[in-house]
Amino acid sequence: MSNDGLDSAFVFAPEVDVVADDTTEETSPWKVLIVDDEPSIHKITEIALGQFTFSDKGLEFLHAYSGKEAGELLSKQNDIAVVLLDVVMESDDAGLKTVNYIRNELDNHNVRVILRTGQPGQAPEVEVIEQYDINGYTEKTELTAKKLHSVVYTALRSYRDIVALDKHRLGLEKVIDATASILEKSSIKGFAQGALEQLAAILYLEDDVFLMEYDAVMAKQDETDLQVIASVKQGNSSGDDSALFNEVKNRASETTGSVIVSDKNSITFTNVYGDKKLVLCIKGSSEISHVDYSLIELFCKNVSIALENIELYEDVTNTQKDIIYSVCELAESRSKETGNHVRRVALFSRLLAEYYGLSEAQCDELFYASPLHDVGKVAIPDNILNKPGPLDPEEWEIMKTHAEVGYNSLRHMEKPIFQAGAIIAGQHHENWDGSGYPDGLKGEEIHIYGRITAVADVFDALMSKRCYKPAWEQEDVNKFVIEQSGSKFEPKLIEIFEKHNDEFVEIYNKYRDEVIDDMK
Repeated sequence: MSNDGLDSAFVFAPEVDVVADDTTEETSPWKVLIVDDEPSIHKITEIALGQFTFSDKGLEFLHAYSGKEAGELLSKQNDIAVVLLDVVMESDDAGLKTVNYIRNELDNHNVRVILRTGQPGQAPEVEVIEQYDINGYTEKTELTAKKLHSVVYTALRSYRDIVALDKHRLGLEKVIDATASILEKSSIKGFAQGALEQLAAILYLEDDVFLMEYDAVMAKQDETDLQVIASVKQGNSSGDDSALFNEVKNRASETTGSVIVSDKNSITFTNVYGDKKLVLCIKGSSEISHVDYSLIELFCKNVSIALENIELYEDVTNTQKDIIYSVCELAESRSKETGNHVRRVALFSRLLAEYYGLSEAQCDELFYASPLHDVGKVAIPDNILNKPGPLDPEEWEIMKTHAEVGYNSLRHMEKPIFQAGAIIAGQHHENWDGSGYPDGLKGEEIHIYGRITAVADVFDALMSKRCYKPAWEQEDVNKFVIEQSGSKFEPKLIEIFEKHNDEFVEIYNKYRDEVIDDMK
């Protein structure tokens, strides 16, 4: 057992308090856990530290009278700053076991642990310091009130700095994660909305206060226009919506370069990227810490860079789409069909893909690549391509080459849309039962893009007038497509076709051959 702690060296005389110079916005007291099996030690420690302050905060004392009690307290409260820990309690090494529990089982490396012992022979100082992750070692016979003040003050300063560093690390991790996730967005507006959502993970990390307490607006400005691309309205601001928009507008016109302006509960950031300017304004009912300012600034700079890259990517992607539609319309014009055929096939394909369960990215890729299904027809002679009646066997063999021609013309292109287009061009005439061409692929050997486009292409071809046939009645088209389930088409796709047939008809009617519409 430990000493009773009432020897003259441990009965403190009045001494001058250690006064902290540091300041902080926090007002809750520092938690100090006293672990000792002698109640008198608890009382004396509280008396000695009763007027103690650090960073304008006092102390809140927690009490445990054994290593077991200390472990239970620490497992429930992860914001204890300092543990004043006796070594010898219910066992000779109870305190050392408690240190091991704190560091290794609770994985708590923030709390500062100060060993206090009345029997130093039970736990030699050098040996304990080398083997255990402690932050101080004192003998009770040497621990005056002044020394206790100094020990606790040093421990609290260390704890504060460690927590601050941990917060910075967590904030940096969230910035990195946020930047990575918003880059997965497929459009500028989706990206911007994702950016605002990710800011929720950066603000007020220590209190888990998220963006729900804030109104936020993100806008971009070019030479002539200010466009709001994302906003979050949670109803916590005292003013109306126009106030925040006006602030964004004013900041955009008043600032040049990268500027961050803030007060206690709002922050506005502007940053120039390319020939545009990003403006972000956040306003809420709670105070934003200075640490959060730096995190927001770093995050917003990354957002500006990412926004510029996404805009460049969208420009390239839109150019690709324009090229695809131009090429496809050229191919269709040779067969005396309108460009609406490829538009309808694209829409049918995306509809099937969505109900089939493909990802959003796959649905978009299929939508933009499926118009390339018949690009190989550019190599088919006009007398075959536009023959008003059935093809003879020799002509049919030539016609079938358009699948392989289309595949070969696209497969060397590296962009994903053209790779998908190559697959579709080469496989959209393959049949589920293996009877198709050019390779006789069967079942799931056929890429899902090819399986989907096959249904879309046949449905549209039968619904439309061609040089070799009149348009079929819708009832006959539906009957034929459904009958081909399991032979020409994958059964699951035909189940989707049956269930959502009215949506297919609606698309066809909206983009009939006589309708000129731009869905790009």
